[in-house]
Amino acid sequence: MSHPAPQIPPFAVPEYIPQILPQQQFQLGDSVRWRQVPHPDFGRILGVIYTHSSSCIATGLHYLVLLDEQSPSRHITSYDFAFEQDIERLNQSSVV
Repeated sequence: MSHPAPQIPPFAVPEYIPQILPQQQFQLGDSVRWRQVPHPDFGRILGVIYTHSSSCIATGLHYLVLLDEQSPSRHITSYDFAFEQDIERLNQSSVV
């Protein structure tokens, strides 16, 4: 039985890209979780792009996060995008 290929969430390239991009806070491979939600998703950073969010009309750095198999939303999607201010580093010992 084959599994369908994972789908990356939608994104849009902004009309204007600044000459100097913001310094990214997270690096590829960092374990992160969403902040300020009761049952946060968590996973690892797989990519970072400067984009225009198609879901909330905001432009900036977005991190592509591969959700952990134990993450609450993993049964819905394997990946999600996050803004820097929405996530924080996750201490590996606190993974459920």
